[in-house]
Amino acid sequence: MDVTNTALIMVTKSSPQNELFLDYLRQQLDCHVQQLPTDEPPELPEHLRHCRVVALLDDDHLEESVLREWTQQLGQYEDAIFTAFNMSDEDRAVALMMRMPLHGIFYRGDSLELISKGIRKLFEGEMWLSRPLMERLLCAYWHRQHDEQLPLASLTPREHEILGLLDSGASNLDIADRLSISEHTVKSHLYHVFRKLKVRNRAQALNLLRQQPTAVVAAPRTRRDTA
Repeated sequence: MDVTNTALIMVTKSSPQNELFLDYLRQQLDCHVQQLPTDEPPELPEHLRHCRVVALLDDDHLEESVLREWTQQLGQYEDAIFTAFNMSDEDRAVALMMRMPLHGIFYRGDSLELISKGIRKLFEGEMWLSRPLMERLLCAYWHRQHDEQLPLASLTPREHEILGLLDSGASNLDIADRLSISEHTVKSHLYHVFRKLKVRNRAQALNLLRQQPTAVVAAPRTRRDTA
């Protein structure tokens, strides 16, 4: 490990136990190791801003809002890697990882040897997550994605068709001509689409559509509204 370009920071409260922990990591990792207090604004020391930094955030002593501030502050540095330690259990780990970009999780019961090994892997660009945790995260992401798609799933085939035409750039009149229906009927369909999607206008509806992993199949392109 190139000690001139790597650093480990541990954001936690000072204690004799944590000092021993830091000394152990210095011996094992042979890189710059520094403890930062929990009661100061989240900021990376200037001399570390060009290093590849692994940040160990103490879940026991940092409120979630402060954890989020640290990830946001360090996120401006390309080589910053976020991890949490002193994690109570897997449920807490899943909840936290669904809300912020953590690359690794260390639990309260993890040995010093295991933590040291995990930090080395993080410096090498790998993630440090247990297999059961990764499986739960995949399931959680799938359910979130599924839930986000539920509003679109509630649309009728005709409403999907109109939304697809709308996405292709068609005006209400274009859609009416294409589907051989009145412009009033198009407006009625769009009203129901907006209500089901809980949006106020076509721009919001299309924004929601384009955020979906599997978008509505685009309808055949028609002339764009020149108005």
